[in-house]
Amino acid sequence: MTKVIIAIHGRANKPKKETLCDWWKTAIAEGLSKNLNEDLGNIAFEMAYYADICFDQPLSDADNKEPYKEAKRGQLKRYSHGTLSRIRAGLGSWLDTPADWLEEHSQVFSSLAKTVAQQTLKDLGQYYTDKNIRERIKKTLKDILVARRDDEIFLVSHSMGTIVAYDVLREIGRSQDLKGLTVEHFVTMGSPLGLTPVKGNIIESHNRKLRTPSCITRSWLNFSDPEDFVCIDSHLRDEYERNSASIKVKDVMVCNDYPDNAHKSFGYLRTPEFSEHILRFL
Repeated sequence: MTKVIIAIHGRANKPKKETLCDWWKTAIAEGLSKNLNEDLGNIAFEMAYYADICFDQPLSDADNKEPYKEAKRGQLKRYSHGTLSRIRAGLGSWLDTPADWLEEHSQVFSSLAKTVAQQTLKDLGQYYTDKNIRERIKKTLKDILVARRDDEIFLVSHSMGTIVAYDVLREIGRSQDLKGLTVEHFVTMGSPLGLTPVKGNIIESHNRKLRTPSCITRSWLNFSDPEDFVCIDSHLRDEYERNSASIKVKDVMVCNDYPDNAHKSFGYLRTPEFSEHILRFL
């Protein structure tokens, strides 16, 4: 059985597919090398790329303000060490406090959560309101999963891609035609799956249940940076039930090192915690 990493990117326009694939692989390889002195090797890698469905042209080099940037020496830190560095630098005062507690006790935080939800849903507008666009986006991932159904799959998703991946996996789990198609490892990064409006759409679409998709057989890890406001509610474990194989989401806090953007996919892909997880798959 061949091992394969399948990726799906997040919202907003992207550079061309070949460039984005190369940057994702570079980020994973950099993390493995710098964190664990390991190599990514020649493992198969495919990306469900849907930016061309939502945008007429990919981002040009001139328009792309956040290209891949190699981490500086000592920049990649585990969450336990990275949070101390941030506190010393005066960044963030609620890093270790559960989001649901803060939302219940802080009107300021509740307002922030609503603002983030509104912005995220604005970006997801086409996906949620245009069925044709939604089905085309989901097809980019579903086609790859079906083609790789006999392989051992590690599915890693980011931002809006986590919603697309979740929807596709739930549909696969319900499909009699795709019975037997499994995903061994599912990873969500910078995910808005904890936002109330997003959960509402899931409940409406998937028989009023928030749970691990039934086709996941080994793990679902949800990686979040506490300064990433897209995943402002990062505690999915309390809200998503385990599936019939007893797989339940595990929340993992990390420090995304990408400069001035704690939501960036590249930073998530090279965190020590993610490197350790993907090495176990490799």
